[in-house]
Amino acid sequence: MLILFPAAALFFANGLSRDVLFPNKHTACFLAFWGLVLGALYCACDWIFFLPVHFAVYSYIKEFLSLCIAEVFIPFVLCLVPLAVLFRESFKYKLRTFAYILFGFYAVQLPYFIMERYSILSPFLLFIRPVLQLGLCFSVYNIFALLQPSASGKGIARGIVTVPLFVIMFFAPTVIETAWFLGADAQIWAILSVVYIFISFAALPLLAKSAAKTLE
Repeated sequence: MLILFPAAALFFANGLSRDVLFPNKHTACFLAFWGLVLGALYCACDWIFFLPVHFAVYSYIKEFLSLCIAEVFIPFVLCLVPLAVLFRESFKYKLRTFAYILFGFYAVQLPYFIMERYSILSPFLLFIRPVLQLGLCFSVYNIFALLQPSASGKGIARGIVTVPLFVIMFFAPTVIETAWFLGADAQIWAILSVVYIFISFAALPLLAKSAAKTLE
């Protein structure tokens, strides 16, 4: 859990950064560093101003909204707004490099939330939850790669597909965590986890590479 995101970020910056989205290594490391800073600030504010312990409310909707806001929505806003405001590159380039900030952010935020908000560290929290969050970052990386324009007109079609695909991949980890936290049948969240991981690390990279080949 503690080394997953740092190790993945190192591999991501050195290998994948020259694949679909191709920012240089220094840009990837710089954005990941700012993600670390933002993640540390977010965790510090959470520890000072909010109760870290996570109490179940036994309402799927309320639990889902609580987890989604704290673990996904606020982090995405905190990472995207500075990138959109402070840098002069095109907005499309900012979207395509957004995943690097997320890698740095979740390297700090995810271990903090798991250790502070849960009194018992189950196998789901130690192994499955980090991989789901890594899958979310990886999905963002590949989904935004599909937004590249195409002279053949396929770019518009990909854009139409990208929006619902992003929504599904954005909310799915929280849906799975909520099901686990409220004691749903293990087969449900286990199967959903396997499907999500497969889409994140296998299906979406193939789609992104296929989209890149159409531009060559």
